[in-house]
Amino acid sequence: MKKFIFIVLISIVLTSCFGLYDYGSDAIVDDYETLWIDIFESRSLRKGETLVPAYVFAVGYDAKYIYSKQHPFEENSTEKINRKIINYYIIERTESGFQDKPIFGPFNEIGFEKKCRELAIKEPKFDLIFPTKW
Repeated sequence: MKKFIFIVLISIVLTSCFGLYDYGSDAIVDDYETLWIDIFESRSLRKGETLVPAYVFAVGYDAKYIYSKQHPFEENSTEKINRKIINYYIIERTESGFQDKPIFGPFNEIGFEKKCRELAIKEPKFDLIFPTKW
């Protein structure tokens, strides 16, 4: 009887661990990706570590840089995003296993356009776009 109870308890524990959270990721280029865990609003831009925090809703890249748009979380919240604010980031691509080159931002749109001119980024296109309303 003890063996049966032990097996039932182990089965419950193991099945409850699976499906405990949901996640998804999208490859950008090289080792760069977007990743969300549990809720879509947690989507961040990563290369082994978080480079741009949630909520990343648009990403593009060229031969030298990755650029992204982000809505930050509302103040005192870890789940509700502030759609009124758009932050822009520029990440210099690296072949290293970790991000050893600069990350510029956050910028507003004017600051982003200015930095693009400084870095000779011509007409950045955001090819990977995620929903901002659910």
